[in-house]
Amino acid sequence: MQLQTRIDRAEVLRRARIAALTVVVTALLLMVLPTDAHAAGSVHAKKRAKRATVTATLASLPPIVQPGTSPAAPSDDGTLVATFAPASPGEKVTLEKRARNGWKVVATATEDAWGSAAFTPGSGTYRASSTSGGRTWTSGSVTTARWSPEFEDTFSGTTLDPSVWNDQKREHESVYAPRTCARVDPAARRVGDGVLRLGVAADPARLGQPCSYTTARGSGTSPYLLNSQVATEYTRFFQHGIVAARIKPQRAKGMHSGFWLLPSGTKYTDGVPAAGTEIDIMEFFGETGRGTETIGSHVHYYEANWDKISYGNFFRATRNALTSSRRNWWDEFHVFSVEWTPKEYIFRVDGREYYRETQAVSQSMQYLVLSNLTSDYELGELTADELSDTAQVDWVRVFDATSRESARVTRGRKSA
Repeated sequence: MQLQTRIDRAEVLRRARIAALTVVVTALLLMVLPTDAHAAGSVHAKKRAKRATVTATLASLPPIVQPGTSPAAPSDDGTLVATFAPASPGEKVTLEKRARNGWKVVATATEDAWGSAAFTPGSGTYRASSTSGGRTWTSGSVTTARWSPEFEDTFSGTTLDPSVWNDQKREHESVYAPRTCARVDPAARRVGDGVLRLGVAADPARLGQPCSYTTARGSGTSPYLLNSQVATEYTRFFQHGIVAARIKPQRAKGMHSGFWLLPSGTKYTDGVPAAGTEIDIMEFFGETGRGTETIGSHVHYYEANWDKISYGNFFRATRNALTSSRRNWWDEFHVFSVEWTPKEYIFRVDGREYYRETQAVSQSMQYLVLSNLTSDYELGELTADELSDTAQVDWVRVFDATSRESARVTRGRKSA
């Protein structure tokens, strides 16, 4: 009996020690686990902080920001475009000017869908800032100046200036997009109310005659048409700089408006883009009915046997330039531009960059082209009631057509 009692007591003590040890281990775990959880939380916080890092960019540009529904005179005041990435639409953007005693706030705006805000200040040195995630992000500083274009046409009067522009009367000009049923003729375009209207019209010389065409998309017939295509082919040539035009594209589908550059003499050297390229600053192909219409920008050159090499695309981001979700390209003028340097092309709409290309950079003298064309592949979408539609060009300007970079861009960092 005493032996059994001793065994029972030993078992009780053993169980007590196990219980005590369990309490100690549990306490230790409770002390350690919050630390681990905190560490894990810190890692996630760091990741969130890293994701929240904002890049602040301030670009000093020529006056290439001018959206609006009506024709407007161009300005010579420089433009500042502040961009914050990732964007925080609706956040306040503050522009400061350097003064003797520090920085002075001179203007405010709000970030748009690009994360951008545009300003037209006077001459001086500026920086811009915005707040995101409770932190302030500030760009580096840039200095503005007035800009004087090396070339300008505002299309005043009622006629196109023949000392500058010619109608490019080329039939079947494109190897890849022939215009079997169309020819360029001045009757399809006109100047008035401060704009050049580029249109498509029925060819009066061949009224009632059907034109047959065949493309990879199929075959069909079309009326014979007149197209618009004017150029500085014999009068004005440029090599690098910022080339810009304020344009309201057409609504009609079955035609496409364009603003582009071609090499002097319209000659290419096989496999040598430096000798000249086709630089499509903007192309627009009309209403799709889906509200997704975008602007195309491309660079083309050729290898032997007209083997075309192309860069570029249609860029959905350009829709951020529309001033509201209810507006369309054919409702508004926008400034389409390319900054062409010895090293790259930078494509912008209203000063907002959407495409940068470092391949196939031309070092050749090139001329300007404005057009509204009907290539064979789109004729099936063109209807007779659309022939009254036009693309409108408010003005064309070329800034700093030299070999040096035109725009001045600086990047900033978190400041508070």
